[in-house]
Amino acid sequence: MKKFITFGLASVIGASGLFIPFTHEANAQNFEQKKQELDSKQSEVNKNLQKKKEELSKLEAKQEALALKLKEIDEKALKTSDQIEEKQKENEKTKKEIKALKKEIADTEKRIEERNEFLKKRVRALQESGGSTKYIDVLLGAKSFSDFISRAGAVSTLINADSEIIKEQERDKAELQKSENELNTKLEDVQKTLAKLETLQTDLNKQLDEKDKLFKQVKKQKGSASSQISELNTEANSIASEKDATIAAQKQAEKEAREAAQQAKEEKAQRQQQRQASVQAGDNSSNNDSGSSSNNSGSSNNNSSSSPSKKPSSGGGSPVSNNVGGIEGAISTGSTIVGQSPYKWGGGRSQADIDARRFDCSSFVRWAFASAGINLGPVGGTTTDTLVGKGRAVSASDMKRGDLVFFDTYKVNGHVGIYLGNGTFLNDNSSRGVSVDSMSNVYWKKAFNGVVRRVVE
Repeated sequence: MKKFITFGLASVIGASGLFIPFTHEANAQNFEQKKQELDSKQSEVNKNLQKKKEELSKLEAKQEALALKLKEIDEKALKTSDQIEEKQKENEKTKKEIKALKKEIADTEKRIEERNEFLKKRVRALQESGGSTKYIDVLLGAKSFSDFISRAGAVSTLINADSEIIKEQERDKAELQKSENELNTKLEDVQKTLAKLETLQTDLNKQLDEKDKLFKQVKKQKGSASSQISELNTEANSIASEKDATIAAQKQAEKEAREAAQQAKEEKAQRQQQRQASVQAGDNSSNNDSGSSSNNSGSSNNNSSSSPSKKPSSGGGSPVSNNVGGIEGAISTGSTIVGQSPYKWGGGRSQADIDARRFDCSSFVRWAFASAGINLGPVGGTTTDTLVGKGRAVSASDMKRGDLVFFDTYKVNGHVGIYLGNGTFLNDNSSRGVSVDSMSNVYWKKAFNGVVRRVVE
């Protein structure tokens, strides 16, 4: 009987494995004290949990704002890169024009020299015929009036011709000088603009680097807050389990105490009956109660069986399509709207946008391949994050026409296009919409980190 009572008044409670012995006098007080301690712990954990959730909410808002700012700066950087490329072309064109003009100047100077030689010959001829280098001497040397008239007409003709030649020389020189000055001014303006754009590009790259560092810092803080929230949730669950165990142990102890009291009462009554029976039988000797009955009460054991955890499936790309003809079909379809489809952030995910040819980079790639019978994802759920998991990864040195190329723009793998070969790719970007761009462009070269996926073999 003592063994039963001792077991019934001692219980193991809580996830911490805390062992508390109970007696009839102190059990209720111990249970209440334990529950108060757990309530206090639970209140403190809930406060910390609420603070961390608020902190996480602020970090998420900050991260979202930074992502938008990164996207804005990234779009400016792309536009600036395009402007630099255009100014570089204009710079080269102006240099070629200046080179051509210099050749023209040389040709004109040659023509002027030829005219000078012509005038010299004319003067020599006049000297030989009139005997003087001066036109007045030619006139005075006339032998008759008719000779004078003839000589006057000749001199007039020569003077007019010489005057026209001189004027023509002056016009040529002035025109060439003007053209040279204009081209030099244009070249100077182009080079100044180019220098400003390159400075702006450098500044934007610095801004991108700074914002990217801040974005990564916030992301790290967010991960830390999420981890702490997870730990606090685990602690809260542990406290809740411990409270449940404490309450269950209290109820079990009370139940066992009642059973023990009832059994003691029954045994006492049984002994009284035995003594009465002994007295009635005339037994005057003292009887020791040796026939106490024992009730065996079995304790219930809770057997918990842990179900095997489901092994997560290994992450990998979707199967590579063998629709080889689909590559050219996708490129052909996508190329039909080069220069005709304006970029729209989040576009291409409704039939109205598709009909109007309003896409962003990922929806454009999905649409182009879908038109060729290759499914890269649902209309409303295809993004650069889903596309980077399609097909299989290949190295940048082995990429070929039709592969998907990814760029780290406002985020890692934030932009996607279709590689065309010869260092060019077809894409939809915020600067020029659907266009064919060079991967050697300063912007795209910096953003490409070798991520390539082959979705068609």
